[in-house]
This record gives sequence, C-alpha cells and structure tokens, in this order.
Amino acid sequence: MLRKLLTPVGLTLLFSGIVCVTVSASTLTVGKPNTSCPNAQYTSITAAMNAAAPGDVIAICPATYPEQLIITIPLTLQGVSTDVNGNDVNRVLLQPVLQDVGGLPVEAVITVMNTGGVTIENLAIDASKNSASGCNPSLADIHYFNASGVVANNALFGAELAPQNCGEIFPDNGFGVLVDSSRPGPFRVSVEHNSIRDFTQGGVQATNTGVLVEVEGNRISGVGPSIPDQFGVSISNGAAGRVNGNFITLGSCRKMSYTACLRAGSVGITLDDIVDGSVVDHNVISDAQSGIEISGNNVRVTNNLISNIDLFDGIDLGLVSNSLIDGNTIFNVTPLTNESCGIYEISGAGIVGNTISNTTVNDAYCGVLYITVDQVGPGNYYNTLYTTLNGDLLQSGFPPSSEP
Repeated sequence: MLRKLLTPVGLTLLFSGIVCVTVSASTLTVGKPNTSCPNAQYTSITAAMNAAAPGDVIAICPATYPEQLIITIPLTLQGVSTDVNGNDVNRVLLQPVLQDVGGLPVEAVITVMNTGGVTIENLAIDASKNSASGCNPSLADIHYFNASGVVANNALFGAELAPQNCGEIFPDNGFGVLVDSSRPGPFRVSVEHNSIRDFTQGGVQATNTGVLVEVEGNRISGVGPSIPDQFGVSISNGAAGRVNGNFITLGSCRKMSYTACLRAGSVGITLDDIVDGSVVDHNVISDAQSGIEISGNNVRVTNNLISNIDLFDGIDLGLVSNSLIDGNTIFNVTPLTNESCGIYEISGAGIVGNTISNTTVNDAYCGVLYITVDQVGPGNYYNTLYTTLNGDLLQSGFPPSSEP
C-alpha cells in the first residue's frame, strides 16, 4: 500500500525537523432523521463537509444519500455501522442524480481535487443516475484530480453508459476510479479492497505524469465483451504504479464471431507508456481477450494467474525493456487457430534485456513467443502445439495451428 511505503530512513527524515505540529481531528456524524444513528449532528454529508476542518472524519450512518460531492481539503469519509440491536447494518449508499458541476471534465459521485489526505471508505457509490452523454464530461464513481488519498473497502458501480467511441481518455467512457492530473505532482492514491463492477470502460484508470497508484486486493468485474476496449486496471501516459492481488474478470466472447471479438478486445491489466519500476504481481485474471498488456521499462510482471483468454495472449509484451516476467501461470488461451500464446513478445527497436522465466502454460497455441535479444528461462508447457517460438525466425509466418 502506498501509505506503507515510507522506509525507516524516510520516516526519520520526515520527523527530523525541530517543529512538530499536532492536529486534533474531530468526528462529525451524519445521519438521516428517523433512523438508528446516535448523536448525528448533520442530516447531509454536504452540511458536514461545509463545517469540517482539514483532517476531520465524517462518519456517515447507513441510509441513501442523493449527494454529489466535491472534496478540496483533507478529509475522511467513512461509512459506519449504527444498529443498536447488534444486527450490524452497514450500507451507506451515495446515489445522486449526477450533473456536470462547475465545468469539471469528469462527472463523478465524489470528486477529490487539488488536495491530499482524502480517504473514502466503506461506502456504496452508484453513478448510474448520470446525465453524461457522448464523451464530455467523462463519467466515474470516484475521481481524484491533482489529489492524493485512499479508496478502501467501497462498492463502486453504475459508471455505465452506451459505447461512445471517445478519444479524450480512452476509446470510451465510464470508470470506477479515475486518477489523473494536470501538473507534475506527485499524487499518490491507494485503491484497495474495493468491489468495482458495472463500468463501461475501466475499473481503475490512472493516467498522466506525477500519478502514482497502488491497486491492491480489489474485485473488478466488467460488463462483458459488448463494450469495446474494456479493461480492469489501466496505468498510462507517464503514471506509475503497483497492481497487486486483484481478481479481475471482464467477460468471454467465445460465442461471438472473430470480428466481433476483435472489436471487444478487453484487457485485464494494461500498462502503457509508464514510469520505470511499475509492478504487476499476484493478480488473478479470467475471461478477457488479453490478460496483461505491458509497454514500459524495468517492469516486474510476476506470479499472476491468467485463464480463459479468447483472442490474443495471456501476457502481451510491447515496447518492453529490462523487465522481469517471472512465475506466471496461464491456462486456456484458445482457440488454437488464433495462434495465441501464454506470453507473446513483439519485436521492435530498443527492446532488450527482458527475462521470461518460470512460466507455466496449459492449453494454448504456444507457451512463449520471444525475440532473440531476450532470455527465456525454464518453463512448464502442457497441451501446447509449440512450447517456445523465436519470433525473429518466423519470417515466413507462424507454423500450423491445426491439431497434430
């Protein structure tokens, strides 16, 4: 988690100044009339936010709140349990009728902008009552813009609209969590242990220089291959991050035609034009058209479990250099006639220094397709037509994809 990344040296430097400032945070409680919410001070989240000082905690009792929020100071929004009979009622639903507020580029249930230290936890957030049309504004459950914080243990859903073929952020629109910036930052956001579902474009999107994300332990489920270019997690355009321990499923297109499946093209995790040192580790990805797609340097893609890939490859390596692809297990990359492999490395200028090792592949056209300048270590390949193929030697095309 990003909030755990300070080393002992970093902590020493942080507290080495001669001035120590202690901020005493207050808790402001929000509850609806005629509900079980002892000591509620406010009946709306907006009223509590207007009264809050930086660093305060806003404790929100179970109820439905039709509020669209913009946060510009450090705060914690925390859903709480208030049932006095011990039944542990614990569902706080934010379900506003969304509007394009203040000309912001993203229509979101919660917008966090130009601040740090904002934590959002234990809330159910529904963006389905939106007025978004076309591509402007974009749509998200939560949007961090030039901002830092933590998104933890929430249920995020409803960022769904008809395909629009947008070009501003990606080919489409509709995100669970969107993190972006208009200046260098750094802006650090941890997205952890959330349920993210029913989005059109992406579960978590982090983009632009200065954005650093930790995406850990989330359950991410898309709406299926009827939406083009859907992804579970995307980090791009100068951002960096660690994607660890997530469960991602986007939908199979095996009953669709090849052309229709090609238009779908969903990806579990995609890293494109990222800062050096990003990590993709111990994720479980199933039912997508590509498991992981990577373009970057000094990336670690390790110990991921990928299955039911029905168009491209388990792991697609684009412009990747000096990276470690190790310990990944990949099942069912079919049909074989698609010539899909567990790991597929694309030849290109500047690609060098990659190590592909300890790969397990079962049921695919090939185990690993690599290029000469990189190293392929031992692997375990079962029920593959070809264990490893050197892409540089396939000048006349791929070998036959038919069963022996």
